[in-house]
Amino acid sequence: MTDRSATGRRAILKKYDVLPRTYWPGNERRGNALLFMNRNASALWKGNLHEGGGTLTTESGVLSKTQYSFRTRFAEGLGTNPDELIAASLGGCFSMALSNELGLCGFHPQRIETTATATLEDLAAGWTVTHIQLDVHANVPDASQAGFMDAAIAAKTNCPISRLLKTNISMTASLDR
Repeated sequence: MTDRSATGRRAILKKYDVLPRTYWPGNERRGNALLFMNRNASALWKGNLHEGGGTLTTESGVLSKTQYSFRTRFAEGLGTNPDELIAASLGGCFSMALSNELGLCGFHPQRIETTATATLEDLAAGWTVTHIQLDVHANVPDASQAGFMDAAIAAKTNCPISRLLKTNISMTASLDR
């Protein structure tokens, strides 16, 4: 594992530069440095909160007029909800970051499976995502449990979505043999 304490943010950004450049096509660059990336999604809502509904569409087209509503968030309904999407986003981002961390240590993960569970609580301020639990199972040949845990903790700390959320994110991680 690399010590990031001395170099801070630049070391983290430089470390993620080890990803192939084709991973970031068409984004703003200065020389070899990536300055920023924009990812777009749109939401259309019609009607009131309890009876209305909406659709979500992403730039990639993976979500295309995907339904969401009060029912899909707080009851049973067909479609997705923002909390589920946040959990999916964190799970995906974390898995990619863990793969990168393990790669930087010389390991080649065969499989990383992450389940992210977002907890939504009704607080005095209103409904709030108060916690996200990551449950990780990975198959990484030749990795020790200690090395795997170091990589998992670094990935949880440094994944861009984890940094965005700034909420209580806990984790269990197991290395499959």
